[in-house]
Amino acid sequence: MTNADVARVFAEIADLLEIQGGDSFRVSSYRRVSRAIDDLVRDISAVEAAGELEQIPGVGHSSAEKIRELLTTGHVAIREQLAREVPISLLELLRIPGLGPKKAAVLWKERGITSLADLKQAIRTGALANLKGFAQKTIDHMREGLEFLERTAGRTRLGDAWPIAHAVREAVLAMPGVSRAEHAGSLRRGCETIGDLDLLCAAEDGPEVVQRFTQMKGVTRVLAAGDTKGSVLMRVDNDRDIQIDLRVVPADSFGAAWQYFTGSKAHNVRLRELAVRRGWTLNEYALADAKTNKVIAARDEEEIYRALELPCFPPELREDRFEFELGRVPEDLLAPEHIRGELHCHTTASDGRESIEQMAAAAKARGYAYLCITDHSVSSVIANGLSVERLVQHVEAVRRAAKKVKGLALWVGAEVDVRADGSLDYPDDVLAQLDFVVASLHVGLSQDAEANTRRTLAAIRNPYVNLIAHPTGRLINRRDAAPLDVAAVAREAARTGTALEINANYLRLDLKDMHAREARACGALLCINCDAHDGASFDQMRFGVMTARRAGLRSSDVLNTRSAEEVADFVRRKRAAAAGASRRSS
Repeated sequence: MTNADVARVFAEIADLLEIQGGDSFRVSSYRRVSRAIDDLVRDISAVEAAGELEQIPGVGHSSAEKIRELLTTGHVAIREQLAREVPISLLELLRIPGLGPKKAAVLWKERGITSLADLKQAIRTGALANLKGFAQKTIDHMREGLEFLERTAGRTRLGDAWPIAHAVREAVLAMPGVSRAEHAGSLRRGCETIGDLDLLCAAEDGPEVVQRFTQMKGVTRVLAAGDTKGSVLMRVDNDRDIQIDLRVVPADSFGAAWQYFTGSKAHNVRLRELAVRRGWTLNEYALADAKTNKVIAARDEEEIYRALELPCFPPELREDRFEFELGRVPEDLLAPEHIRGELHCHTTASDGRESIEQMAAAAKARGYAYLCITDHSVSSVIANGLSVERLVQHVEAVRRAAKKVKGLALWVGAEVDVRADGSLDYPDDVLAQLDFVVASLHVGLSQDAEANTRRTLAAIRNPYVNLIAHPTGRLINRRDAAPLDVAAVAREAARTGTALEINANYLRLDLKDMHAREARACGALLCINCDAHDGASFDQMRFGVMTARRAGLRSSDVLNTRSAEEVADFVRRKRAAAAGASRRSS
């Protein structure tokens, strides 16, 4: 079993215990174990084999025995017992944002609701009327939560689909007779969620490749297996599959097929319209003369676009949103190699999983020129946020580490919570000691757009705030973006010299692509960060860059494509401007 498998079981035990009304200490204990295992860098089986389970924070003798039982048998007795006493389908209800175990328990015990379908029916028929703790506002939120789940059903987050897609591509490439294999579809376009995974390959023996594809490890069901196409379901996590389609195409028409199956549908419709005006046809086989069937272009995507007198649009731009209005693709369209550092990351000082030195080493290994450590402020209690006293000690620790690191500018900052009234967790005299300040709204996101915007603008106007992180607070497939006037925020960010973040963590991708495009149109500067909690998280930069490319951002639009001195100057200019304005007003 994987770490995620074991963590999920312990989380389910905690949820079932809480629904049952179990002791809160026991519930918290199981949750701590779940989080600790989910955060493990090492494989849980290797930890168990080394006899080191009880060295995991929060894992005592009893928990270690349950982990061993789970790893050995695939089951744990307490989970099986709870599943007999509490309807296991109640765990579905916990997928609704804001609906926790205690409310699920009331729905079950007072109204007999044990599934999402039951809840939907109860809301529709008014069966929740007069239920204690379920005011109309709560019921409305649950209805919205159900609608949210339905909208995201069947969609897999980009970061969840990415490793599966790449593993399947490598497996197909290793098959006899396969000369080329490439991703297509929404994954190639960098969409934040993926429906089905599309894969193309060129091969000598189509039926043989399709047969091998359908027999790959991890396939849970074969949907189709023909001479040139195979379709399977493969496990994404413990309760969900993703469909993967493989098409075997001739090498001579690979470009046409790759362009066609990359999409998007709207982009392809525009291309076909342009082809028809010239008396041509365009499909997955070729761009061809409609009368003579003579092939005009097929082998390469580039020649298809060239024949249509268009630039070869990068996949991320193929959405028929603004690409056809571009005279050309900008030469400096943002690319991964343009990124020169990370300005938002965490260490073990708050809720990170690696030390200052480890994070610095990981950034240096990526070739970064700079890294800013921005651990959480005091209001983020769940993230072990730093009091002023702890922050002062942390600043000193980062400064000491910076003196030892060669070839990397190591800075110290903080991710500071924006309070309900728009004030910040730390006073200005404390913020003035930091190299770079990130401000974030973590609570109160359910307020209306006016309130969220007012708080964000207040943070932007602080002379020490340099970046607004994950501005809308969304969690993809979990929580909708908070209402926010992005244009107003962007205009004020541009005026004050404050950057707005594209958070590259695949759970967020916030700002999303079109918000980022709108922000840049309003004059704001963007900054792409992984919000990294360990060195491996820097790999998620690819998702932030893809999001920025979908927005059409150039390297000059992004703060952390600049040199360390230019970033430092960005900070100095805002502080100097604020100081000058203060002197003039006095």
